[in-house]
This record gives sequence, structure tokens and C-alpha cells, in this order.
Amino acid sequence: EKVLALFCGVGMDAMQIAARTEATVIGVELNPVAVACAERGRQLLVRNKAVKCAGAADRLTFIQGDAIEVMKQLEQNSFDRIIAPRPKEGNMDGDLGNGDGGVQFLEYLLPLLKDQGEVHWYDFAADHELPDCERTRNTVQKVCDRL
Repeated sequence: EKVLALFCGVGMDAMQIAARTEATVIGVELNPVAVACAERGRQLLVRNKAVKCAGAADRLTFIQGDAIEVMKQLEQNSFDRIIAPRPKEGNMDGDLGNGDGGVQFLEYLLPLLKDQGEVHWYDFAADHELPDCERTRNTVQKVCDRL
């Protein structure tokens, strides 16, 4: 399996996936300090006794850069799984942001998936949106319908 972890920060999710599965994992993060920490963690996987699958560090890559710019360079239909939060919109969360709700981001993300691939998309919902998260579902569905 090939996994893409966007906005990966210091790479905890990416490292856990690489350490516990046979997946090849690519983590993308804009913050260069976070990427340096992620790279250090990747190096430590080599001698970590909790790693379940040998070769985890070799199957894990971190890319420092803007998620959309990186996605433009990745091969379409090449990922089995993508883990991604909706990009935050300025200073506000939930349905109060001033952006497009992640539409542009999804337009770059979804074509990277193989047929039958899965996106683990998580959003920042306001209390009144729970548990249905209708705004999020509608946004994702709208982009899927267009693609």
C-alpha cells in the first residue's frame, strides 16, 4: 500500500503507519522545523524495538513544501490511502472560515487516489454541526461529483 500523509507536522501518523504496516509512506509538511523533527524520528525508527515491520525508515519519506504545490508534482492514481485534514482558513474554524472549505485542496488530492483508494479526511466542525457534519459531507460530495 502507498500512503500520503498531508500536513503531517512532525510525522507521528506517518511514522506509525510505516512502523506498523508494510506501506510506503510520504509525509508532506510546510514547516521546515517540523520536517527536521520528522526526519530525526524517521532515523530513530531504525533502532526502535517497537517497530513491527522491518524497513520502516526506508519506506518513509518526508517532503518539505506547500501541500498543493507538492501534490501537483505527484503521480495521479498512485496512492491507496491519503490522510489529510481540511486546511484551516485564516483564524477561524468550523463553518466560520473565509476560504473555500477545502474545495481546491480536494481537487488536487482526489486525483492522486487509485481506484478504490480511500481518503481519511478530517475537518474542523463547530459544535452545532455535530454529529451530522453536513457542511463537510456536502463539500466532499460536491468535489467528487465534479471530478
